[in-house]
Amino acid sequence: MKALVAAVAFAAALVGGAGALPLLLEARLAALAPGGLAVSGIHYNPFSGRLTLRAVSAHDGAGREIFRADEVEATAPIGELLGTAPLTLQRVRVVAPRLVVAPVPALTLIGLGAAGPAGPPVVIDGIVVSHGALVLEEPGGRALVARDLTARLDRLAAFRDGDAAFAVQTALYGTNVWITGQPVRRGAYALRFRAERLDAAAFLEDFPQALAAAGVRLAEGRADVDATLVFAGSRVLASGQVRIERLVARFAEPRSAPLTAAALVLGVDRWDLAAGVGRISRLELQRPVLTLDRGTPAAITSLVEWLAGPDVTLRRLRIVDGTMRLPGTERPITLRGLTLGLQSAAETGPRAGFVLTARAGLGPDGRLTLDGALSRNFRRAEGAVRAIGVTLDGCGLEDTSVPLPVEASPGAVLEALASVCNAGGPEMAPRPPNVRGAPGNPARPSESGHS
Repeated sequence: MKALVAAVAFAAALVGGAGALPLLLEARLAALAPGGLAVSGIHYNPFSGRLTLRAVSAHDGAGREIFRADEVEATAPIGELLGTAPLTLQRVRVVAPRLVVAPVPALTLIGLGAAGPAGPPVVIDGIVVSHGALVLEEPGGRALVARDLTARLDRLAAFRDGDAAFAVQTALYGTNVWITGQPVRRGAYALRFRAERLDAAAFLEDFPQALAAAGVRLAEGRADVDATLVFAGSRVLASGQVRIERLVARFAEPRSAPLTAAALVLGVDRWDLAAGVGRISRLELQRPVLTLDRGTPAAITSLVEWLAGPDVTLRRLRIVDGTMRLPGTERPITLRGLTLGLQSAAETGPRAGFVLTARAGLGPDGRLTLDGALSRNFRRAEGAVRAIGVTLDGCGLEDTSVPLPVEASPGAVLEALASVCNAGGPEMAPRPPNVRGAPGNPARPSESGHS
């Protein structure tokens, strides 16, 4: 009987003091924001430790609202509530929050919830967010807004030690974006981004530094992204693939025609974002249309020089079913059905050259084929080019092969073929062997009129 009386007395004291607990909670939570935190309703159950806040808002030192939520639920042990140690909120659920984040260094927010001598007065251990919005402010530019955000972060207090995982889903740039994070090794953390049909043009408008000096602007394109960023000390390494469909890119030159393509595929492996060095495992253009009869845009020249430079290890480049318009003596020359491939000869070393193949249609029934090798810096080519049923400036090349020019540009190849006519016609010009196989292993010369 005495034990029962004691239990009832304890419960009565607990319930009697529970009326003061919301005031104590509100006072401790107010320290979370420089301008204070306000709630329209607060309820705390001392038996279950369940805490409910309604219509929550927080302000910065200037009085501007930086956070609001319709409702916040959490579990707060009563022992910590009455003590002086940081209050731990467990199993937090936030409904319809809106968070405004001022510019901060990368990953500064990962420290959220890390208790310690200088840690925050409230530690969050596990949080679920639904129907949220995240606003990332950019000085001098428009804010980045992520809507319909759903997030789950477990063991948030372990972020300081790089030993926590999270998952976020949000509507961003016209599609759903999935972001997950987890430690991969000591001192390294991986973020994986996945999205389908993301508005790539709008994304690059918010990050203009990506193409700031390229002399080209992406006007249209929808991107499928599957990429992983690994943060290790001061380095950020990117691996994965981006596929942009229905691409339209406009060059800085005022009279230049835009580049269009059915798809652009870019795959990278351990690309150092800060240093701008790494490996491109795949670069592919599908059904591109490029007009160069008024000159080559500076962006294309810069791209070729960059790919040929020492900072890039290019493994494979492909152009599939392209159309290219080139300047001609009398009228522009159009290559149709252009297929070009560069495959790195990696077995001979990381700076090895490429196996080069190309096919294109020229004129009503003409065909060009090219087989050879290209140096790693794109400055020296070897091999042969063959023209079948091709007419250049009124000169017909029924079936002719010439050595591949050292400078294996489209213009140089056409000039080499035109030189056969200038020398007195195909039958008067020297005819090197056709190269059907690997460079350096020519087949027998073909007879005129046969493929």
